[in-house]
Amino acid sequence: MNKGELDRIIEDSVGVEPDFQLRGDFAQRITTELIRRSQWKADLYEYLYLIAFLLLLILVVTLVYFFLDKNLLVQIFTFISNNIVQVAFGLFLLNFIIFTDRVLLRFLFNRRKMNY
Repeated sequence: MNKGELDRIIEDSVGVEPDFQLRGDFAQRITTELIRRSQWKADLYEYLYLIAFLLLLILVVTLVYFFLDKNLLVQIFTFISNNIVQVAFGLFLLNFIIFTDRVLLRFLFNRRKMNY
């Protein structure tokens, strides 16, 4: 392809009006969507880091009690195994509250704020 042919193709492409029109707020909507997605990811990572920290904290406390007082640790595991439904429901409820606080509420309030 020589330079003259390339110039003709470029002029033909630029000289023709496209078949579609972008909305006036196209750039603003794209920017808002990018901000919303990046905020969603940041909030989700914060939630995952918080859960990982809580699990690490539980592990450290369990190891400390394992070396200090094994009898108490056995009693705790016995209580958990005897009341597994209540403990699972409590953990699910705690997880739901943390997820709602750290991720969902921020997402919903930021979405509402960005639509105005």
